[in-house]
Amino acid sequence: MTDAAVVLGNEANELSCVVIPTSGHQLLLPNVCVAEILPWRRIKVLDDGPAWCLGYMGWRGLTLPVVHYGGFNEESDPMQTPRCLIVMNRARTSGGVEFYALVADSLPRMVQLVEEDIKTEGGNLGTADSMHVSFGTETATIPDLAYVESQVADLINGLKIV
Repeated sequence: MTDAAVVLGNEANELSCVVIPTSGHQLLLPNVCVAEILPWRRIKVLDDGPAWCLGYMGWRGLTLPVVHYGGFNEESDPMQTPRCLIVMNRARTSGGVEFYALVADSLPRMVQLVEEDIKTEGGNLGTADSMHVSFGTETATIPDLAYVESQVADLINGLKIV
């Protein structure tokens, strides 16, 4: 096999991911989950909402719930000062808007990974966690997007904030 064929074969197996620092964790997601990264802005507080929903904001003519990931897992650690908002593409769009915003402690970053780079780690999983993994010298949580998105959809449908 030529050197060019090896390089092309490796690139085809790579997954472009984004590492999002939030709630004292790093979330690892495919980069297709991210629609846009915005600087922190003021949000409208949602009174009597679930612990994971900080409020909502306007974005491109839509009203999006603003999600604090640690709130899904009922974490007692206080949220750090938010630095940005990650507008997330919903994988399952039945019932409600196709997007929601995730609070991040700092800017996310891109990583290119292949299957061999990712190792499953043990540990207790929260309600919104799918698994803990390590890659290189870092650890991250892969969120259970089906759970997160179902909670977001229920909130949107119940509050009619769209």
